[in-house]
Amino acid sequence: MKSLSSLLISSVVVAISSSASAAVVTQWTFNTSNAALTLTPYIGTGTASYVGGTAPNGTGIAGGWDVDTTAVAPVVNNRWSMLTFPTASAASGTAGAQFAVSTAGYQNVVITFGLRNSNTSSKYAQLQYSTNGTNFADFGNVIEGTGDLFTNVSRDLSALTSTNNNSTFAFRVVSVFAPGTSAYAAAKSTSAYSTGGTYGFDLVTVNGTAIPSPGAVALIGLAGLVARRRR
Repeated sequence: MKSLSSLLISSVVVAISSSASAAVVTQWTFNTSNAALTLTPYIGTGTASYVGGTAPNGTGIAGGWDVDTTAVAPVVNNRWSMLTFPTASAASGTAGAQFAVSTAGYQNVVITFGLRNSNTSSKYAQLQYSTNGTNFADFGNVIEGTGDLFTNVSRDLSALTSTNNNSTFAFRVVSVFAPGTSAYAAAKSTSAYSTGGTYGFDLVTVNGTAIPSPGAVALIGLAGLVARRRR
């Protein structure tokens, strides 16, 4: 028969394992069964919006990322497509897409998404984050895109404890000047930058690990106490 301490330790392992696995908090696929753009998440809850003057490219949807396997007929694999970015030398780091996602109950936040730059869009973009939904700060390296192709982007925010268990967490992806310059550069070297260049987003995903429940934390303390007494 297992000892009490062994049973407690086993319970703690199960509790910690169940909470330590990464989970999708919110995900946008932008897939739809008609020609109308939807900004409603496929998984979880949150809001997606245009920021800095960007607007829908036509209907706001276009062909999706080929790694998106969530679309099953009659649902069509789409991306969220936008244009109307700043002029060549104005307002770096202000225009693009914004996402608000509550991370309540989660920690170790990781953001992933596909970004498709058209040939005449800005080649460079920046992820920015906010802990209050209003004030944003740059995070991570500048994202370097390629004309008319998706770039797979992943940013690990787990070191930012302020993003844990935060009901007002938000992030955005905005176009920025070419590094070391004061002007935008086109995603394709043979093209000229244009405000009509497009950014397309797909599989925008916020992942996190569930914060251990108070019961799991109490079990850890109790198991430690029992183990010490047995010694």
